[in-house]
Amino acid sequence: MITIISILLVYITIINAIVFLSYFFRNKEEINNVNNSLENASVIVAFKNEIQNLPSLITSLQNQLLDVNKFEVILVNDYSDDNSLELAKSLISNTQNFKVINNKYKQGKKNALKTGIEESKNEILVFTDADCIPNKEWLQTIIKHFDDDTQIVYGFSPFLTGKSFINKICRYENLFTSILMKSFHNLEFPYMSFGRNFSYRKSLFYKLGEFKEIEHSISGDDDLFFQLAIKYKAKAKLMTEPESIVFSKCNLSFKEFFNQKSRHISASRYYLPEIKASLGLIYGSNILLNIFIIPSFFSLDLFLITFVLLNVLIKTFLVIVFIRKIKVQYPLLIIPFIDFIYNLLLVTIGIRSRLKIVQWK
Repeated sequence: MITIISILLVYITIINAIVFLSYFFRNKEEINNVNNSLENASVIVAFKNEIQNLPSLITSLQNQLLDVNKFEVILVNDYSDDNSLELAKSLISNTQNFKVINNKYKQGKKNALKTGIEESKNEILVFTDADCIPNKEWLQTIIKHFDDDTQIVYGFSPFLTGKSFINKICRYENLFTSILMKSFHNLEFPYMSFGRNFSYRKSLFYKLGEFKEIEHSISGDDDLFFQLAIKYKAKAKLMTEPESIVFSKCNLSFKEFFNQKSRHISASRYYLPEIKASLGLIYGSNILLNIFIIPSFFSLDLFLITFVLLNVLIKTFLVIVFIRKIKVQYPLLIIPFIDFIYNLLLVTIGIRSRLKIVQWK
């Protein structure tokens, strides 16, 4: 048994080392390739029952440093049954380049976004969520990355710091996903984007047939659409500047966290086979690693303990490098414990997402 664990730990270490090394590769699109001739953009936000979040979102969009004549903001109400629609209208009443409209199709986020896209008047479409707070330089940073050959620009979206235990899990999961996102991008194998910091050309949306190829998934307006675009050779740029960050709130209960992650994981069943295989290998390896921690230390086997600690150091070091790059904070001493809990939760959430129907709201 110890021999089998030893062999598996070696393979797990190799996998994590590959992720570690690829994070530091220099993708050719990352080398400050920006366009100073700014195009106009349309920001589209779908919302449903977001009365608590709309004030901070709208304020952050009103505070963008980009000239107001260079962008519009379209807020799409997806059948809210609270006072979100009325609140949104009152908050933008004195802002000329903002508008609030209703989803004209069947209830659902993709239909709400489609309504906003049809209403938009600009070629560059920019998306974020109602519970987000974009950096004031966010929009102009996105637009600078668009050149004649670029169809997609995407970036990171960390969670704001909170006091709850689930907030620490949310933030760690986000950091780990962001590291994978950058590593895959650097290997010229991009596979996902955060929907709350995502932009693409309107012409690409219609070229890919809108959301028709991914309408079978309740979610997927970000990662499934992104993968479809990459499949058809769309050129994507990943923003890494701190100015491009969109912060999001994670004030979830455990139940809400489970529902959110179940929704996200439910879309993964529609990933391309090569992406499912790659992510399955990475996540499966890290789940096994956490299962091996206890027997490794109880066995007092120096070889096993060394490889367990090596993997912990690799992941901790990557988190340190990443949070320094995007200028956010995370309590480093609890990373091994949070990683252990997170991977155990992934198993439960993965099973749940296959058995239970999930909804956007």
